[in-house]
Amino acid sequence: MNKKTIFASLRRIVPGFLKDSRGVSAVIIAFLAIPIFGAVGLSIDLGRAYVLKSKLSTALDAAGLAVGRNIFAPTDAEIYADAQKYFDANFPSGFMGTDPITMDATTVTWDATRENITLNVNADMNTTFMNVLGQPSLTLGAATEIKRQNRGMELVLVLDNTGSMSSSLGGSDRLGVLKTSAKGLIDTLYGNDETRDKLWVGIVPYTMAVNVGPQNIEWLKNYYITNLTSNTNSIFTQDSSNTYLGRDVTGNGVNDTVYGWEGCVEMRGNLLGGTIDTTDTPPSNDFVPYFWNDYYRDSDNDFNGDNYGGDNVMRNDWRKENGSVSISSGLGGQGPNKYCPTTKVLPLTAEKTTIKNHIDSMDHDGGTAVNIGMTWGWRAISPRWRGFWQGSSTLNLPTNTKVTPNVPYTALPLEYDEMHMDKVVILMTDGLNTLGTNSSAYDIYHAFARAELFDQTPNSIYYDYRGFLDQDALDSSTYSNYPDILDDKVLATCTAMKSAGIIVYTVLLVDGNSTMMRNCATSPKHAFVATSAAELQDNFNTIGEELSNLRISK
Repeated sequence: MNKKTIFASLRRIVPGFLKDSRGVSAVIIAFLAIPIFGAVGLSIDLGRAYVLKSKLSTALDAAGLAVGRNIFAPTDAEIYADAQKYFDANFPSGFMGTDPITMDATTVTWDATRENITLNVNADMNTTFMNVLGQPSLTLGAATEIKRQNRGMELVLVLDNTGSMSSSLGGSDRLGVLKTSAKGLIDTLYGNDETRDKLWVGIVPYTMAVNVGPQNIEWLKNYYITNLTSNTNSIFTQDSSNTYLGRDVTGNGVNDTVYGWEGCVEMRGNLLGGTIDTTDTPPSNDFVPYFWNDYYRDSDNDFNGDNYGGDNVMRNDWRKENGSVSISSGLGGQGPNKYCPTTKVLPLTAEKTTIKNHIDSMDHDGGTAVNIGMTWGWRAISPRWRGFWQGSSTLNLPTNTKVTPNVPYTALPLEYDEMHMDKVVILMTDGLNTLGTNSSAYDIYHAFARAELFDQTPNSIYYDYRGFLDQDALDSSTYSNYPDILDDKVLATCTAMKSAGIIVYTVLLVDGNSTMMRNCATSPKHAFVATSAAELQDNFNTIGEELSNLRISK
């Protein structure tokens, strides 16, 4: 075939070939298979990356909040361990094939104040489809910043100082463990600062009485104010102590001194049928000083030296008869102030050092009356008592937004529902309500006594210091109702406090009425039970963390 014939044949065949589209899609797909596969793989891998990134950020935020709550732990290792626990709970080790991520100094940092915390982590994710395009893995990062920011708060700790707190717990006595736990909570709230904006703490130590302090003598009936400030006439003159007030409370033109009285008061209202002892009703010259009278039946506190349990004669001045008898006033001794707690109420205070030192000063002795402690805890935080508490803090007081808007407060406590403020009470006990009595000990004195009855009719009918006013009260069968009566008073007080907007936490240590404590708390989640030193410290640590309101800044 010559060339001319060949070219003629091609001219006839090529146009037909060009017009034939059969098999073209296969060729195109063959050319585009790799980029199409890569694009689909990219979307799948990027979707996986989005899920991992979201999970990583959520876990890091949780870890950051845990660090913020526990930033003042004794060791950095505890901080990292806590962060790891929360991180792993939200981002399990090996999630989506990533290597384990460790919370340590390389991933968690903070500034010198420990108020600003930064967390940064990276995770490598193996790709499934993008590997075809030469991208075997993706590196994803997450970062968060935590700024500790505490809401304003008035906090009152109502703490058991009774004799049972001397019992051993984890190598120390219970009170020692309580002190450590309570001070740890204070450190959590204050951090490294001595004061915090709009943060005040009060302490109410209680036994079967509460010591409000001689500085609050104006709460007493006028008769007692005059009597206790007279060096010659005071019924407490020969007791051991005196308190210089630095102000004139009697109008005699000179600054007064309180003689002998340690500062405990009787509860207003009778034990049975009374209600004022479960309210925050403010004082109106209506309190009576706690005074343990040495009467002829009282062998529990014989300080007159007649070896019979007290005087065998009627006296109204209540002074000791025998000057050679040593009277140790206050906790654990004898005399008018026996079982009056040595540690007084600390009204709302701004300075961390003062608060912690006050906790350290607590001692243990006497019986248990949780209701008395809780009522005074309410009074320490109730706005109805504003201006009554001598020594209450005047630092960092905010502007009133409720009653007198735009006018700064001049005293504490603040109003309920004050803007950006919380009122919180933490109640702690290690025992049942007993008032320190038993079925055969009718004569023990406590804050439900009526010392004034001895001036009126000093006989056995009125001698029952438990607050009953009839002979039937001396029947031993009555005693069995005591815990229930006091428990009901606790719950009445707790209910009223919660209705007013106060947040109530309870901590039960080893012994006590767990049902009462749980019902007293704002919710079951606000009620804690500890059976060991470690659990008690953990309870207070948890409460401190919950009270520390944190926000994520980025």
